[in-house]
Amino acid sequence: MINHWLLDTLGDDRTKALKLASSIQINKELFERPIKEDISFIRRVGETLEMVVLDLLLETVKDNKDKHELMQTCAADAFRLYRVLPHSENVIETSILKLRSSVLAVLADMGADAARMLRESPWPELPIESQDWRERTWAVILDVWLRLIRKQGWTDRDMVLQRILDLRESQAKFEKDYLEKQEANYAKSSALELMGLYHLTKAAEVFAYYMTDGVVDEKNYQIHQLLETHFDRVMAVCKHAQLLELDPLSRLLEACSSQMAENSIWTVTRAVNSRVTQFVKSLVDRGRGDKAIFDVLPPQRRTLAEKGLLGSSRRAVVVSLPTSSGKTLIAQFRILQALNQFDQENGWVAYLVPTKTLVNQITRRLRRDFEALNPKIVVEQVSPALEVDSVESGLLHDHDSSRAFRVLVTTPEKLDLMLRQGLEKEIGRPLTLVVVDEAHNLQSIHRGLKLELLLATINNECQHAQFLLLTPFINNAKEVSRWLGGTNSDDVSLSIDWQPNDRLIGIIQAKKGKAINKKSFDYNLQLDTVHTTRHTLFVDDILELPRNSDIAPTYTKVSNCGSLAAVVAQQLKERGPVIVMHTTPDWVWSLAKKLKIDINKSIKPSDNIKLVQQFLELEFGQDFALIDLLSYGIGVHHAGLSDDVRALMEWLFEKNELNFLVATTTIAQGVNFPVTGVVMASHQYPYGADMPPEDFWNIAGRAGRIDQGSLGVVALVADSESKVNKLREFIDRQAGDLNSALIELAVSSKDLLDDLGAIVYKYPEWSTF
Repeated sequence: MINHWLLDTLGDDRTKALKLASSIQINKELFERPIKEDISFIRRVGETLEMVVLDLLLETVKDNKDKHELMQTCAADAFRLYRVLPHSENVIETSILKLRSSVLAVLADMGADAARMLRESPWPELPIESQDWRERTWAVILDVWLRLIRKQGWTDRDMVLQRILDLRESQAKFEKDYLEKQEANYAKSSALELMGLYHLTKAAEVFAYYMTDGVVDEKNYQIHQLLETHFDRVMAVCKHAQLLELDPLSRLLEACSSQMAENSIWTVTRAVNSRVTQFVKSLVDRGRGDKAIFDVLPPQRRTLAEKGLLGSSRRAVVVSLPTSSGKTLIAQFRILQALNQFDQENGWVAYLVPTKTLVNQITRRLRRDFEALNPKIVVEQVSPALEVDSVESGLLHDHDSSRAFRVLVTTPEKLDLMLRQGLEKEIGRPLTLVVVDEAHNLQSIHRGLKLELLLATINNECQHAQFLLLTPFINNAKEVSRWLGGTNSDDVSLSIDWQPNDRLIGIIQAKKGKAINKKSFDYNLQLDTVHTTRHTLFVDDILELPRNSDIAPTYTKVSNCGSLAAVVAQQLKERGPVIVMHTTPDWVWSLAKKLKIDINKSIKPSDNIKLVQQFLELEFGQDFALIDLLSYGIGVHHAGLSDDVRALMEWLFEKNELNFLVATTTIAQGVNFPVTGVVMASHQYPYGADMPPEDFWNIAGRAGRIDQGSLGVVALVADSESKVNKLREFIDRQAGDLNSALIELAVSSKDLLDDLGAIVYKYPEWSTF
């Protein structure tokens, strides 16, 4: 294992500093408590790690995997230390530190963390209009490079170009006067420093154009060469004039800009096909607003570019990535590739998801993202019902090329029914790609058997069919891909080396406090951390959360799991939307009503909320409980509600119109909502069955996603010590290999294999045969 002499000098200080930084970060995120730790110690360790990064950047570390990984881990740790440091009163010093920490995050493949940090913290009021030309130039450089890392839509890109234009126009007015005022001994170095700063602004301008256009000056696609030209000149100036402040920052910016260019959606998807190019343009444009996508995440980059999924002819690919790492975008690019590959045959794609909730969500996303493409890609959805109704049949059999579906979103069960009824032959168009989302359901005894048989049937009977399986947390992706594609297969497994953010999973109990009167006692909440994101958070102490007297004024009132979950959800709600789960619909309603407190009441509900309330009143009457709950930012989601109501709750939650979505635990099988926290009043499905590990890790992965806070919290509540022990065991279960449900079912029913009547009676899953 490669080490570095500077790391040896740190010894245990590196771990100690990271633990202190973790404590600061968690207290800042959850409690907004003041910093008490030794800041100078944290700063010193961070600066040492930054020196290691700079030293390794002098070498060609990308050609040496071990050195590159060492550079990334040191950059990541330095970022985690720097981000908790308090701001200096000097805005230039503060901005330089912020830029250094952001650059280190990009080098550590944590660019999303840097962007989120810059979005969440106040933007520095730099002296952009300073009369001191050096100060003004430095202010512009800091501002534009921070904006290039933040990438808050086209606003930041346009501001970068405007800042640089303004600086050029001011140059004639201020530069000469500044240089003439310099003492003779410093005049040359001052002039050289300005030259270096100008090249940094030019490099920023080059990248700003490439970020949105994928090209510079309408003809130059060689972004790396253009950036290298300007940074070489900066380095030459720094060396000649011995600019000790500019040199290290420029080296960091050079490496950062190179990494950002590699992360660019233009770089990753260049020269694939016209549909992909159109799609990228639509993602980058996105109404020129804050929803524009300029970069891909590290797992997406490695899957699409480094692993070569785009341009690949492999028949079966299993992508095993962490939840919230952008698997849907990967699927979209693969869909466009498959449609382009079989365009003359007018081929179509089946996108399979396990629940109706996900059918609705994926359909909405594909329609939104593909709507700007020409020729039009028609996306249809088919409900999971056990028959094909006349409306669905009409949609599926439309032969008009402008209306015929090219992507069909449905469940495995429904696609199985349609293929058995001869869909592919009737419409005369080949099935060219099967995307299986949440593919870990293959190992489910109840649903996995049908999915497994469906894929096997498609593999045997559909000549052109290719497969893309999307799943988190499995170890045997290569084995699964070979089952479908033989030697013409591949797996992309990045399950353990990247996370979208920091995450904390813990158990919360209420602890009895002092007596309030003869019958009542005070209380506080204690969070015992069981699991944290690998290599990022260190939590040794029990964390204390404040009580909430509006929901539960005394210990007796908070002693049941529903009330305890409501108090915890109320605390986490301050950071963003929260999903709260309980076992049955009755308990869900009861828990939701506990959150009906004055502080949650909206004075003026939004138009979307009012629209849904009006619909509910027409459908269920004005006394329907959900109508009033919506005024408090509370949504309810369970199987007892109609499909329309559940779809409306999903829509409001996606639109950030709700603070709470209170749902039954079964939502873990189909949830795809961005949230900052998940609170579980129960870890069991109805009738007492524990939630499978894959469902738990799926819901846990939704907490604190890329577009949410930097810390995701998953809180399981316990009303007794025995419950605490059960929850510890539950959290510690990890998903492993993806195994065949067919084999598992055969083993469990081996004594009845010679009696078909008895086996179907005892194990209905066999009826698929």
